[in-house]
Amino acid sequence: MSNKISRRAALKNLGALGAAGITLGATAPVDASDDNPRHYTIADLDLSTPEMRNQVIAKVMGSIAEEETHAFLRFHVYGYAGKNIIPFFSLNNYVVQKWQPMAEPGSYQVRHYEVGYYAEFDTDKPISHWQNAITGETIELEQFVLGPVVRQYTPAGVKSPGIAPKPLRVNVIGDRVFVPAQSIESFPNMFSPEEWPELSNEAVIYWDSMYTYSASLRDVLNPKLSSAPAEIHAQNLTSWHPYLRLGRTPGRIMVRAFGTNFSGFDALEPNVRSAFEKYTPEIFDTDNWTDLRFDSVDYYQKMMAKKKREQAQ
Repeated sequence: MSNKISRRAALKNLGALGAAGITLGATAPVDASDDNPRHYTIADLDLSTPEMRNQVIAKVMGSIAEEETHAFLRFHVYGYAGKNIIPFFSLNNYVVQKWQPMAEPGSYQVRHYEVGYYAEFDTDKPISHWQNAITGETIELEQFVLGPVVRQYTPAGVKSPGIAPKPLRVNVIGDRVFVPAQSIESFPNMFSPEEWPELSNEAVIYWDSMYTYSASLRDVLNPKLSSAPAEIHAQNLTSWHPYLRLGRTPGRIMVRAFGTNFSGFDALEPNVRSAFEKYTPEIFDTDNWTDLRFDSVDYYQKMMAKKKREQAQ
């Protein structure tokens, strides 16, 4: 299989994937209390039409209004090489999304921006290099950058130029509304095992991602809220990232993530915010972030340029 994949084609295939293959977002207006004293039940939630169902999905995942939403998650990253999983490192993840209703009833468009910086496992201490727990080799980590990616959530499904997570049925358990989604995908590996044996052991990248948003039934039904404050949990199982240099080791990456939507950058702990400012400053100026970025494609371009320099010597 040829590894001559253009940047445009790679971004088209990969650009809809986040660090856990997910879309994130949602923040509630400051003054959005529900003055209705009655108790809401599942009978109050209207899922009778695709339009109403998609409106609930958008309100929990993001927003049904024209507004910017923010979310923060912590990722724990593990390696699986045939026995117990091995803790690798953590990643602090930040997402900005710009939502707007579409002309089609019950449809919404989102422009997605996402970054992440790596940290020592289960800490917020940023790292740029890491000693591989399997090989012992010290490697340079590629900080995560993705966006802008445009997706449309419609009553007929998700429309995206590349891979996108697909919402499953809306669930109500107790007094909470759950919106699960999944992305079970595969696509050609930019790094062919023949040419890049230290970076790749498969001609195909496998990317399986599951995530769940949950919000209170009261917030979902609150007419004053355009966005229901949600908790976010995610898991994914993917092929080794090339920069891990595990091409000669069979296995996969496993990730779990947990977080929430909130008001914005000022809600971050100062040490976490300063790390984002140092390693992924793009997220603080999304109005001027117009060129499509994806860390895996950036790394491919970096390694190709390095190989050309070496061949020219």
